Amino acid sequence: MKKIIALFVIMLAFGVNANAQQTKAKAAPAPAKAAPATAKQQSYDVEAVRKAASRDLELMSSSLDLTEDQKKDYKGLFETKHRTLITNPNLSNERKAVIAQNMETKIKSLLDSDQLAKLDSNPELLKALIN
Repeated sequence: MKKIIALFVIMLAFGVNANAQQTKAKAAPAPAKAAPATAKQQSYDVEAVRKAASRDLELMSSSLDLTEDQKKDYKGLFETKHRTLITNPNLSNERKAVIAQNMETKIKSLLDSDQLAKLDSNPELLKALIN
């Protein structure tokens, strides 16, 4: 008899728990979709980021023969770098070093062996691109 009562209590507890979870799921409001950011809502100068990225891309393409796909990839990479540096002007030196190391890794990963050899032979170019 005690086992039957204990089993009934356990089943009741699981039933109440499952019902409570379903109620919470129904009561939670659906998250509102965020509106896409416009140029006025952004906290950085988009044009300055694009110009800086274009300068880096021109510097790189003048030394290395880049394909159109590589140029597109590098432009996005350089825009991300400059956006990060512009939106966070108070970055520590350690954080800037991490960003530079990530940039170097990403730049080298998109190059073929001939381009990589040219880049390695010109450390000033690499330093200008990652900083």
